[in-house]
Amino acid sequence: MDFDISLMRDDRCTVVRVQGDIDVVSRTRFEETLFEVVDSDEPVVVDMREVTFCDSTGLNALVAANRRALQRDGHIALVALPPRVQRVFRITGIDRYIPIYDTLREAIVAFPSTTTP
Repeated sequence: MDFDISLMRDDRCTVVRVQGDIDVVSRTRFEETLFEVVDSDEPVVVDMREVTFCDSTGLNALVAANRRALQRDGHIALVALPPRVQRVFRITGIDRYIPIYDTLREAIVAFPSTTTP
């Protein structure tokens, strides 16, 4: 499956929808897109339901984007990882640093509220 990435903006976050393999070929586009969204100071949800493969370069791109988000007091969450992809996140321990949710709704609800009392 060819790599594709698209953005969907919501009032609570930006959803980055990823499709195909996240690897050395697609890493630059993946990382640049993540950084662009992180730099907009919006919470980011990466929808990975259609990711077929993620190698170490893809993991590094997510770790770098998460680090950048944290430096800006931002948030990144991952959603709907296929079992094969989720296994890589567990083995590497990245799931301890970047939250993973089953659904988009769960991820959005977990973000801190941006409204003031």
